[in-house]
Amino acid sequence: MTVQNSDVVLDRIYEIALEPSSLEDFIDFWNDSELSTQFHQAESINPGEFDKTYRTHLDRAQTILQRGEATRPDMRALLIPYDNLAAFVVTPSLHIEASNQGAFSAFGLKPGDRLNQLKLPAEMQTALVRSTQDLLRKSQDSEKLLKVEMATKSGSMLFRIMRIENQFDGGHVALIVSTHFYWRDSIGTLLGNVFHLTEAEQQVVRLLVEGLNTKLIAANRDTGEGTVRGQIKSVLAKMNLRSQTDIVRLVMTLGVFPKTAVNDEEPVDPALQQLSDNWLETEVWKPFKSLALRDGRTLTYHDMGPVNGNPILFSHMGSCMVRWSRSMIRCAYEHNLRIICPIRPGYGQSDSLDLNADPLDAACEDTVFLLKHLGISSLPYAVLGSDFPFAVSLKAKHPDVVTELLGIGGRPCLPGGQNVDGSGSWQRFFVSMAQRAPHMVQFASNAVMAMSRRIGAETMLQQLCKESPADLALLHCDEMKQILLANINMMASKTAQAGRAFAMEYIAFQTDWSDRVMATQSIPVQLFLAEEDPTVDLSALPALREAYPWIEITVIEGAGLALIYQKFDTLIPQMGDAAKRAVADKA
Repeated sequence: MTVQNSDVVLDRIYEIALEPSSLEDFIDFWNDSELSTQFHQAESINPGEFDKTYRTHLDRAQTILQRGEATRPDMRALLIPYDNLAAFVVTPSLHIEASNQGAFSAFGLKPGDRLNQLKLPAEMQTALVRSTQDLLRKSQDSEKLLKVEMATKSGSMLFRIMRIENQFDGGHVALIVSTHFYWRDSIGTLLGNVFHLTEAEQQVVRLLVEGLNTKLIAANRDTGEGTVRGQIKSVLAKMNLRSQTDIVRLVMTLGVFPKTAVNDEEPVDPALQQLSDNWLETEVWKPFKSLALRDGRTLTYHDMGPVNGNPILFSHMGSCMVRWSRSMIRCAYEHNLRIICPIRPGYGQSDSLDLNADPLDAACEDTVFLLKHLGISSLPYAVLGSDFPFAVSLKAKHPDVVTELLGIGGRPCLPGGQNVDGSGSWQRFFVSMAQRAPHMVQFASNAVMAMSRRIGAETMLQQLCKESPADLALLHCDEMKQILLANINMMASKTAQAGRAFAMEYIAFQTDWSDRVMATQSIPVQLFLAEEDPTVDLSALPALREAYPWIEITVIEGAGLALIYQKFDTLIPQMGDAAKRAVADKA
């Protein structure tokens, strides 16, 4: 790697330490530039070259990252009063420190971006940057108001810029709120539940709030002006208002009505939420259980479904996909399926392993200990995604425990240790680094967790799902969205050590564990692979089938990495049948 490129990488490492959100740009930069090729060429000649070159800097950057996490104030609280508007917090360096969904919806802004990335006409963008700088650096005023003329439906937009004292490294930040109204789904729900507006009437109200007149609303909805006027008249009657202005004013003040069960702005421990009287909701959000292991560590686990149901073991991947939605739990009860999910060391509240420990072996022994505690001698294993090595390792080390294996997005390595990883940018980066630069993996994994805390669970999910339309679609389903957000929040909890655990596991996955796959020949093995999963290379299926002819492989259309959540109505019955067979065989 050239000296010039080495300097670029070094600069990027420290940039990530100061602003974890820049990790995503670094990953794209690494994958799309010649650096990746040069790195591989250098490593083929001198293995360990990356760590040798950057080890000291990675250790320093890790210290900076940890210190920043411990001392950085949480600016998200400043945004809470502005849920229905586009609002964001800007640091003296003009970086976005915190932003809400309105800012993301209107301008594509997320923490880590710069203010000059705001999608505005160049002249207006310059004016906003200059006004913010003036307010932060030398203005005697504590607030500025900037009017921006836009080629939009409403014609103009106001930016209220407020200086907030001593909030960032002893200095000030700017809280910027625009008049762009962010229409959350819950606004429509409220209008329907309280004022009994139809879906068509809700859409008309939304377009009124966005500044459209009757003629433009009719064109937008492909209907006649008379129809729109009739709908507005109906809305006025139902809401007991006199004018369209009254409608807009009322809707824009609806900022304090209830949110969804999981607050997007502040991570919430689902176990502490007030449980619904509904038994199914209670089952979804019930607390995790814990168990003391022989070495003194604490293992937490989740036990879902009927307590006397047929048991199955379930894995959660590095993204902590532990909790299931109401529909999934209902399906589990319908199939008498009890789901036992050990939360691996470092994730959630499970204690971490020593850095020198083998995560595959430790997970096996922890799982066997838990099953003995629960009085379960054997059961099938449903394993998600990259967790597949845990399942085959358990079968190899404890042959009598696993009766069947269902790989939901699981991917065996080929003989010789060759993985069948897909083309996803994050996947390619972490696989590449895990094979040759373990210290970079550890640093980058911790940066991922810090990034998730910084930008919030929903924005993090959008980043992780952007390469799969099927995964992104889940975020439009409130029932699934709240579960996925809770899982991501558990992964990125400040009290967890998920970054360290993720790095240890990813490095372990790069070894040749094909001999453990061979140990599954004595049991039924099914792989369910998703057509849109960016972490799986479907072109490798012929090689997989040739190497492991006893494995039944099914490709599922219209699904991605979150396959279990998208196709649960297909997969849970399969899990239920496997669990039923295991119980029948023991009888």
